[in-house]
Amino acid sequence: MLSNLILLQRDDLKQVIAEMVAEIKSDTINSHPAAVEADEYLTRNEVCDRLHITYTTLWRMQRDGKIKVHKLGGRNLYSRNEITRMMATDSTALITND
Repeated sequence: MLSNLILLQRDDLKQVIAEMVAEIKSDTINSHPAAVEADEYLTRNEVCDRLHITYTTLWRMQRDGKIKVHKLGGRNLYSRNEITRMMATDSTALITND
């Protein structure tokens, strides 16, 4: 087995590590912009109160893909940003034909 050995001075090693950390940090921020902007989650009760709908209507909206549910820790949670955006852009999404 061949072994490659690289010798660096302490200051050179610090510079290489600093550059690598800066590059990784930059890549992480650019590839995950949503991680920078934290989102709050609403419970089923909060969504129903906010939209003035029943649990059954919320379930139908989930089933039809109008509202996305996030399963976290065995609970159904809903993104506040998604609900607000949905309310602002598509008021017809709240109208159901029963």
